[in-house]
Amino acid sequence: MLATRFTLMYPETVERLILENPIGLEDWKLVAPYTSIDINYRQELAARYETVQKYQLEFYYDNKWKPGYDEWVYLLTGWVNHPDYPIVAMNNAQTSDMIFTQPVLYEFQNIQAPTLLIIGTRDRTAIGKNNVKDKTVRDKMGLYQILGKKTQKQIRNAKLVELENVGHLPHIETFERFISPLKTFLKD
Repeated sequence: MLATRFTLMYPETVERLILENPIGLEDWKLVAPYTSIDINYRQELAARYETVQKYQLEFYYDNKWKPGYDEWVYLLTGWVNHPDYPIVAMNNAQTSDMIFTQPVLYEFQNIQAPTLLIIGTRDRTAIGKNNVKDKTVRDKMGLYQILGKKTQKQIRNAKLVELENVGHLPHIETFERFISPLKTFLKD
């Protein structure tokens, strides 16, 4: 979302835009209840390896975990015992609020830069999804195999690369399949 916002604000600066399983391809506030910054902050303060791994397992990797992903969970949770972690937790809570309340999908048609959209089709990331009570609605959130195609149609001059059976972090899960189209896009 940040890259999209920057591209929209400074189109003369951006030559090419690369989006890898970007969040913000749907407006979650239309279907998920709002969670305040204070609640998000408390949840961030409670983050531990188990909670982050559970979240990533369900949303990033669609319940297909590999031991190699552990290092990325440790990266996110290694600082929770540091005395300054409350600052990071507040920043994370504020970022979650911004992601939820300021979607960019309504502005995709204004992107002028050639855009590469790399989508792992197994991604299920959707902010607030875990707070949606209606299973039918919840199951329709974060379907990147659909959202990627929809987003490509909204962005003029966008190329879509779908990585089948890949989750939210293609550069981690299948680096070679991720980097090849990215290099080609940068050469064109």
